[in-house]
Amino acid sequence: MPSKPPKLTVIKPGLLVRSDTGVILDARSTVTLIQSDDHRILIDTSLKKDRVVLRESLKAESLSPEDINMILLTHCHRDHIENNELFPNASIYAHSSCPSKKIIKLERFPYHISQWIEIIETPGHSWDSITIIVKLEKCYAIVGDAIPIKGNYEQWIPPIVHVDAKLALESMEKIVRIADVIIPGHDSPFSIKK
Repeated sequence: MPSKPPKLTVIKPGLLVRSDTGVILDARSTVTLIQSDDHRILIDTSLKKDRVVLRESLKAESLSPEDINMILLTHCHRDHIENNELFPNASIYAHSSCPSKKIIKLERFPYHISQWIEIIETPGHSWDSITIIVKLEKCYAIVGDAIPIKGNYEQWIPPIVHVDAKLALESMEKIVRIADVIIPGHDSPFSIKK
């Protein structure tokens, strides 16, 4: 009997605040919840200052932090990982080049979690950047900072913070080819114009 599709919910939209000169004043990651028969997955966990918001958002979904059994990290920058320890029953997965020792390192891509969910490599912002693809009625790409805000897509510019601008643009192109909807690292979800 085929499993039913998972439910995808952005439980905390991302935030990116810059000064007039472009200095980042506040950056907090988007946190996305995927619920299926087998998994309650969080993608990224944001900063500690978002802990109360995370608890309240999970409660609204009739979940507690203890109910989360998997965390997927789009990359291992601080603003995406600071609440990992809030979820004591979660296995934490990230790219093998993520420096953290408290993770299960993904080495082969695409990595399939289910028939609905796969993980692809999307380096450029960081060497350990990955994107989670969720194939529902539309194809959703949860991209972390491979595309941090909608403006990167609209202006077709790489993330300001990057390890390789050319590689970042190649990853953006890969994502846009696949996705109908982008869930960026620091902005609200948006649709891709096909």
